[in-house]
Amino acid sequence: MATNIRVEKVCQYCQKEFIAKTLKTRYCSKICNSRAYKAKLREKKLKEAKSGVVEDKTTTLPHPVESNLNVIQGKSVLTVEEVSKLLSLSKPTVYRLIKEGKIKATKVSERNTRIHRSEIDKLFTS
Repeated sequence: MATNIRVEKVCQYCQKEFIAKTLKTRYCSKICNSRAYKAKLREKKLKEAKSGVVEDKTTTLPHPVESNLNVIQGKSVLTVEEVSKLLSLSKPTVYRLIKEGKIKATKVSERNTRIHRSEIDKLFTS
């Protein structure tokens, strides 16, 4: 939808006259638009600093390991991945402990290995 509207306007940033092709155009170029935007952000930051009210943009989220540990600690049967998170070990290390017989595990299927929580407790008592 082409338009033949030509309106003489004054750029709100550099105050130069220009011919706008739409009625909403406020700046003579992309450069003036970008500079005006940055100036607006700068003014906002200065205003916040002067008033002493600065938005805290950082939100503290629970660490993924910490939130998972609460769930893991309530289970009686764990996966190898859960055991590795609980003990802060790598998965290969947990598999090595199973192979050495230090942790007893049950293979539910070829790809699913489960470990009783009591086996983890026995690891530290013996």
